[in-house]
Amino acid sequence: MKALVTGGAGFIGGHLVEKLVGDGWEVIIFDNFEHASLETLKALPSAAELRRIDIRDLETMRRYVDDVDVIFHLAALVDVIESEVKRDEYWSVNVVGTENVLKIARDIGAKVVFTSSAAVYGELNRVAREEFKPSPINFYGITKLECERLCMKYHEDYGIEVVVLRLFNVFGERARSGVVKIFLERAKKGKPLIIYGDGEAVRDFIYVKDVGEALIKAALNEKASGRILNIGSGKPTKIRELAEIVAEETGVEIIHEPERMGEIKFSLADISLAKGLLDWSPKTYVVDWLKNSLRSS
Repeated sequence: MKALVTGGAGFIGGHLVEKLVGDGWEVIIFDNFEHASLETLKALPSAAELRRIDIRDLETMRRYVDDVDVIFHLAALVDVIESEVKRDEYWSVNVVGTENVLKIARDIGAKVVFTSSAAVYGELNRVAREEFKPSPINFYGITKLECERLCMKYHEDYGIEVVVLRLFNVFGERARSGVVKIFLERAKKGKPLIIYGDGEAVRDFIYVKDVGEALIKAALNEKASGRILNIGSGKPTKIRELAEIVAEETGVEIIHEPERMGEIKFSLADISLAKGLLDWSPKTYVVDWLKNSLRSS
């Protein structure tokens, strides 16, 4: 099997490339390197073909890909706060870039596995199920929802195989952002942990290698085409609880600052569809991983 991974030099993409190569796939990576970390670049297998290509450049992409079986489309801008002030750039990268990927998939007959986000749900007070009507509350979520619509349009109009995975809060080694990474880094420097608001916000944290497994299972599962699936842990964790674990292990203090605009207060996945359809289940949970990371550092 041969795969193209857009954003393959990023956090999730890098872990996915490692697993694909380890499983015997031939892999091409397209990445513009603007958000790639040196740590991820060093970890990429030498067997993967790495090209500096921006997904907004359709003609260059066409020049270097013509025979892949699956396109794992991970390249995107993902900062919720930044998305509100850089709307044109977020639309260009996330939406225009995704349509370019879909055009290539249509032309070469490749399957697309697209990484969407829990941000499309917006603010919920219950566990998120795929059939709920999306209602994003930030521009990042709006762009991801539009990408989902494009995926379904190309599936229905052109018959290309597409699977959309709505990722919840991804954590793990080599993460570039996110509250888990921030808490760990501040604790290691002896700095206080900052909670925005009261810390009662609920998140669903999913381990990056569990995400990689879900991506590959979605690519290989014929029944998954045309489906939207939640990929999370299915376990609720409050931001306050994370901070308390880190503080207890390291002795740093916790301070509170005003709540930030655009932040969702409750996000939790119903993952029963992914479990049943993909025969997939998360194996690593954030509390266990966090304690192990703190104790081994």
